[in-house]
Amino acid sequence: MPLATLVCLVSAMPLLAPLVTGSSWWVPALVLMVTATGASALYRLTGRNPAPVPLLQVLAVVLLLTPLFAAHTAPMGVSPTEASLDRLVQVFERGVADINESTVPVTANTGLTFIVALVFAVFLIVADFLAATARCAGMVGGLLLILMAVPLVVDPDGLALWQGLWCAAGYVALLAVESWVRRREWGAPVPSPSPGSRVLAGVRRAGTAASAGAVAVLMAVTLPLAVPSLRTDALYDLADGNHPGFGENVVHTTHPLVSMRRELGSDSAGTVLTYQTDAEDPDYLRTYVLDRFDGENWTMDPVDASDENVAGENLPLPTGWSTEVPGGTTTTQVSLSSSTPRQEFLPLPYWARSVDVSGQWHVDEDSHTVFTTGTPPTGLSFTVESSRRTPGSEDLENAGSPTSLSAEHLGLPQDLDPSVQELTDSLTEDADSAYERAVAIQNHFADFSYDLRPPEVPAGSNPVTHFLFEDRIGYCEQFAGAMALMARQADIPARVAVGYTQGERANGDRWVVTSGDAHAWPELYFEGSGWVRFEPTPSSGGGQGSASVPEHAAPSDGEDRDGSSDSPSPSPSESPSSPEEPEVPEEPQEPGGESTPPEGDEDLGSEAGGGATGAPGSPAALPWSAYAGGALAVLLLAALPALVRAWVRSVRHSALAGAPGPAAHAAWREVRDTCVDLALPWELSESPRATAARMELPVEARRALWRLALAEEAARYAPEPTTDGRPRQDLRTVRAALAASTSRSARLRAVVLPLSLAPWKRPRPAPLPAT
Repeated sequence: MPLATLVCLVSAMPLLAPLVTGSSWWVPALVLMVTATGASALYRLTGRNPAPVPLLQVLAVVLLLTPLFAAHTAPMGVSPTEASLDRLVQVFERGVADINESTVPVTANTGLTFIVALVFAVFLIVADFLAATARCAGMVGGLLLILMAVPLVVDPDGLALWQGLWCAAGYVALLAVESWVRRREWGAPVPSPSPGSRVLAGVRRAGTAASAGAVAVLMAVTLPLAVPSLRTDALYDLADGNHPGFGENVVHTTHPLVSMRRELGSDSAGTVLTYQTDAEDPDYLRTYVLDRFDGENWTMDPVDASDENVAGENLPLPTGWSTEVPGGTTTTQVSLSSSTPRQEFLPLPYWARSVDVSGQWHVDEDSHTVFTTGTPPTGLSFTVESSRRTPGSEDLENAGSPTSLSAEHLGLPQDLDPSVQELTDSLTEDADSAYERAVAIQNHFADFSYDLRPPEVPAGSNPVTHFLFEDRIGYCEQFAGAMALMARQADIPARVAVGYTQGERANGDRWVVTSGDAHAWPELYFEGSGWVRFEPTPSSGGGQGSASVPEHAAPSDGEDRDGSSDSPSPSPSESPSSPEEPEVPEEPQEPGGESTPPEGDEDLGSEAGGGATGAPGSPAALPWSAYAGGALAVLLLAALPALVRAWVRSVRHSALAGAPGPAAHAAWREVRDTCVDLALPWELSESPRATAARMELPVEARRALWRLALAEEAARYAPEPTTDGRPRQDLRTVRAALAASTSRSARLRAVVLPLSLAPWKRPRPAPLPAT
């Protein structure tokens, strides 16, 4: 099985060929996979428990990284040292930067080769565990689908037919080997009545497989011809929630919040963009503007894509600005990640005065958004100049009525719940100006809770009303939408902006924005200052970490947003989104930033050999946070079995409150796994009542076990099983008695390394004797 797994992964390597240029990028990956396969095969020949195999494979791969990628920094080119570790970290960061800043195909330098080798080594270790240890070779197909999805998402040309067929052939070979191994374990096959019937059966099976394959290939080839949209990435763009549908010179967008929800709900925060700016404390990056409210959702009005509003060197002045405001501009260079979906709307600093971007782009004068009607390339880079003007609280306090703005930004549906208006009136009754009303509404959300997965809104309830008066739990979409609604009720023009927070400072003037920084916030209009950002979303440790309250909207009563401190509110340069920012200047920085990484691997090698002297070009030593993060990762990895077992137990406990049949099955499976974890005997050949009769437990626990056993038998065989309504209490009693019957070391091992999670430790029928 290890050799078959290696062949399967090697057959998947051509899937990345369209994304990488070069002839040797696959060699280190092949070396690491062969080494990991050898470690697995040699250990399995001993016939011992295969549980340590992944650890041995990881050790073998780690030992090979130094001679492959940092040989010149190690004694004899083999022994890992601190210098070789620094070199590997630099190579990895170089590879990540190249992937983020380049478009396909990417040049196969050392950094990219290192990342490809690591990916295939990890996939080989996981596939070896699934196929050879867990005996679930079919699940390796999930890994192959992940590799196949990369070129389908990143490269517009997709995959060639031979690449997909080659990968499929390797997967079929793996499944065939697994079937052959299983047949050998079953013993000698039962002969068929005659050799001719065996041949006929084989021909029939081969014909069925060939027919199914031919139909699948025929559909894959002809369906895109019949449905033209399948030949483009339009379906992927529609799934992003921001694909424009075109009329005559008009672009209609569909719910930009859908894309933001998907990014925030992602389990892993991938890099969306990086940017360099001369601003000490950059503001948010604004992509969409939602200015229409239908009672439940904020949506975007169509934007005009005529030739009169082409974006370029001079963007129109923002609404409410009669002349250019003195104070200079800030230059920002933005590089979108090539791994993210194409963006028809550019994420721009607030307010943009000019944009230098390739292609045909337009600017909407009302929303001040920049967009295109074409298909922008992935990995787009552009330069934008934005105004440095920041409104002060006095400017907003003295703003007059919004004479430069139409009344449509105060429009609200007629069927709104009147309780929302009553809440707004109660919050703003003591305010003397529009600015004070805005701050009062913003501060109302200080004691709300932030959660990316808020409770579901009951059927028939209004989402806004439920958020404001019932659960008071939500994420930026709910906070921004609710504040914009209440601001309009307080006679302040308001709308919702969607984009990204400033992200995190990476090094010097370079910032990184991930999908976790996707954000929505309200914009309120003040005459003379234009549209101004406010921040009702919690920005402390319990909120969206990268959000920050602007200085003009900070509370003036001496309290923080959460009311936990009497110190003055922080300035933008001391915002909660960057608690580690004062330490950044102490980190060694490469001269000139990181926007143009050095060409070739010779520069990187000279930097690695310079030592940590603090001179320009020398590598930065790993910060203490890296070691702390590594230690935390090790602890989480050690605790992973216990966490998984606790999750399984909680799922079963939740099933105990359901129907009698599923509740009985869940309780009995938990009894079985508890015995397996504690290394107590469990025989599948026994009936539930026989198992209960065999176990020696205290009287009360024995009675509870009998009730669970009888409920399990009733669930198996009775037409309508019933229960006495005590499975939860009985299960708790039985588990406590089973744990008390074993030693302390057995109980500790059951918690740290639960054997019930290991497929090879689960009770299974004994194989029939060979004949």
